[in-house]
Amino acid sequence: MMHKEKESLNSRERLLVWSGIMGKGETPREGAGKIGPIGFTLIMFSMAACLPLFFLGPIAYKMGLSPGEALLGALLGNLAVAVALGLNAKAGIERRERFGDQARRIFGRLYKIPVLLRGLVGALWYGVEAFNGALALAMITLFALGAGKAQITGEAFKVLPLFLALYIGLIIVFFRKGVDGIGQAANLAGPALFLYFAWLALWVHGQSRATPPAGVGLTSTAFLLYLAIQTNWWATVAINISDLSVGARDWRTVWIGALAGLVGGQLLGTYLGYQLALATGRVLPQEIILYSAPGAVAVVLGLLFSFLAPWTTDLSANLPALSDLIEELFGTSQKRAAIIAGLLGFILAPWYLLGRAQDIVGYVTSFASSYGVILGPILGAMLAAEYLPWKTRNTGLIATASMIIGILVSYAYSIATHTMETVTLHGISIPFPGSLSWFIGVTASIAAYAATIGILPGSRRTPLATAEPPSIKAPIESETGQQP
Repeated sequence: MMHKEKESLNSRERLLVWSGIMGKGETPREGAGKIGPIGFTLIMFSMAACLPLFFLGPIAYKMGLSPGEALLGALLGNLAVAVALGLNAKAGIERRERFGDQARRIFGRLYKIPVLLRGLVGALWYGVEAFNGALALAMITLFALGAGKAQITGEAFKVLPLFLALYIGLIIVFFRKGVDGIGQAANLAGPALFLYFAWLALWVHGQSRATPPAGVGLTSTAFLLYLAIQTNWWATVAINISDLSVGARDWRTVWIGALAGLVGGQLLGTYLGYQLALATGRVLPQEIILYSAPGAVAVVLGLLFSFLAPWTTDLSANLPALSDLIEELFGTSQKRAAIIAGLLGFILAPWYLLGRAQDIVGYVTSFASSYGVILGPILGAMLAAEYLPWKTRNTGLIATASMIIGILVSYAYSIATHTMETVTLHGISIPFPGSLSWFIGVTASIAAYAATIGILPGSRRTPLATAEPPSIKAPIESETGQQP
């Protein structure tokens, strides 16, 4: 069913046009396969180089990790995600499918369950990005009006609702207008913030004599928790990587981009954030800029980048993804979905942190360490469906059951090993498996899928080479983004 207000391009395809992956007037298939290794690496690096990246170093510093432990956690966690991401890129490269189509093919009529779970994690990240971007915008304004540095953070929190409304309003307006160049701006804003923090780290390094923590040990709870944070950070993109890999020229392009752009970006960002936290004794990136940048121009530039990096990311990635989810689940028009998605960004911001600046880092720590229990099992089921040598008519049911089993196994493991974490999200305490839940979830769901093939009633084994996707009556978008 096609809505009257539905536009010729959906939110995801508009993002491809903005980013240069798909030209104006092209269908998604015509725009596929154009990006080479350098371009894909820049996309992955730009995606990684957002404001929350600079929380990773301060989180490690606050947890007592040594610089070496912080970098090892970044390497191991992001390397695992890069491998999973590269494997799951198969749908985009070989089939030229995007995430929605891949989910339908794998999960069948139950595809809305993993799509919704993935969307909820992305929506919460949207709230975090919006909160931090609006905070930077408020701090720029107060600094320009002459407020003292000691009062700016506290005063910024008092007026944050007003600036968050402005932040969200600007996103909705620009998104609905479809301004050309937004994708390119998103690709530049993150690296600009990255270069700024690199310069600032060099500046403060020569003025600091701080001694880094001795470390916590590689088998400690703190290190395993930090490993979970680094792993979960971009485990989100590993699930819907086909939205990007559909534009990649070949497998080599994806692997180079994932290893150089994503893993490399996370390592550099972690190192810079750690050094800045060590040198300044502060963990909130906006406060590091405010108190450490030399001169008013440097402060304004840093806070401006801190606003633009999350704002362009929300505009070009988070809002389109959430808007598409709302369209997919509720059948609303694109314009109405964009407004609803924008308002959700306002609602999902961590409001209970108002007036407690330092607690933002604690919130990100709790949030980022928890959702691996959701993403790991989804990814495991997807990889199993793509790579196991047999498929059945019950693929969708088996994939969904395997995902649920992966979640349950993660909880069981954490209860047995006493590694459950109580995560406070928006004032509500929720028990979540900690530390290695993503790894356990991926492994358990793959094992469950393999063990279940052929067991359910009505299953019929079919070689992968000749297997047909399950017949699905759910509406599938055409190449123009419209539903037939």
